[in-house]
Amino acid sequence: MKFLSLFTRLGLVALGFILVAIVNGDDVWEKEATTAPTTSGLASSMLNEWGLALAVLGLLMAMAMMGAAYLVRDERMENLLWEFGGEEE
Repeated sequence: MKFLSLFTRLGLVALGFILVAIVNGDDVWEKEATTAPTTSGLASSMLNEWGLALAVLGLLMAMAMMGAAYLVRDERMENLLWEFGGEEE
């Protein structure tokens, strides 16, 4: 398990270095933008190009919220009896 954690951390560090190298490259910043970004262009991009990714992200967030609600629930006997109005036998 420690090996997997170490491997993951090294992979993330390597990914960070690669991203910084790509963003800082001269060829990325040489060209001027041909058009200014618009709100309708952003909406079109999110719905057409990123629709599946947004749906998967929404599913993951919903699963995380359901898991958090399950973990927060207090199921001790006195709390269950108080919640449902029963008496201990």
